[in-house]
Amino acid sequence: MDKRQRANLFRERLMEAMSVKGVTKSGLSRAAHVDRSTIGQLLKSDQPRLPNAQLAADAAKALGVSTDWLLGLTNRPETPGDIVAAALSLSPAERTSADEQLLEWHHEAAGYKVRHVPATLPDILKTKRMLNWEYAAVRERRLPEAYSAMQDQLEWLSSGVSDYEIALPIHEIEACAAGTSYYKDAGKDVREEQLHFIADQCEQMFPRLRIFLFDAH
Repeated sequence: MDKRQRANLFRERLMEAMSVKGVTKSGLSRAAHVDRSTIGQLLKSDQPRLPNAQLAADAAKALGVSTDWLLGLTNRPETPGDIVAAALSLSPAERTSADEQLLEWHHEAAGYKVRHVPATLPDILKTKRMLNWEYAAVRERRLPEAYSAMQDQLEWLSSGVSDYEIALPIHEIEACAAGTSYYKDAGKDVREEQLHFIADQCEQMFPRLRIFLFDAH
């Protein structure tokens, strides 16, 4: 990018950031500690110019964007600190959005062997009663979505388009059977039905569905 192109891009992005932030020329000049005419010159379309490093940094700080974005070095207007903070933050999300993406991945893998190593019992093989127990605290909002997503995945698994290999830690099966650890509050009938369901699905869909158990060794 030559100097004139970069100057034009800087002017466009400066105007965009000022509009989003609701900052006037006077407000930006005060925040950047320069004359209003200096800001005016940067915004002229007939004579685009680039600021010095100090002014670019001060303007970016005042507008809450990164200097790199103003200068056309990146397409992310956020500052590096904001990007890192967003990457490390946790925010609530609807279960369906993740499950829809997961189902989309399954569709993209049609014809291939899919290997899955879940940390717990796989959602794709959970019964409605198990989901009902797991979602007891948020049943009204989340259970229908969770069950619908599970059904969609199970129907895709049953279609035989892809072969599935699921590796499960054996202690998860044992905990479910014994009603210990994560499953200590789940009723025996719920746990028993769940394990029978997994076994039945394995028998019905073998060899398209294979489940491997592994221990800590």
